[in-house]
Amino acid sequence: MADAQEPATGATAHVGYSHLFPGARMRVEAESGHGAIHHTPEEFGVEFSDGARSSARLLREDGESPPVLVVAGYTTARGTRVDERVWTVAAAVPADGGVDLRLGQRLPSG
Repeated sequence: MADAQEPATGATAHVGYSHLFPGARMRVEAESGHGAIHHTPEEFGVEFSDGARSSARLLREDGESPPVLVVAGYTTARGTRVDERVWTVAAAVPADGGVDLRLGQRLPSG
């Protein structure tokens, strides 16, 4: 499985860790700098603290269920392979130039 490529939108999420886990936070650049989850791009690149890159899709179903974040597989700078992961989004907080997402539980993928 090849590592994900950054989507054409150019938006990027910045993660302060080399991997994701429940409670991890990421800052996603939002369209026009609005700090609301409905302004967050559906697809965006993900840059981890070790320089590894992936891509993600933010799925917003019905407005009642929490959004779901699907992060494509990637390889950390130390060579650890991380397969695709699916997460609930526990919180989305407006931030300067984007939205801070806090991950909830990991869901089964594929």
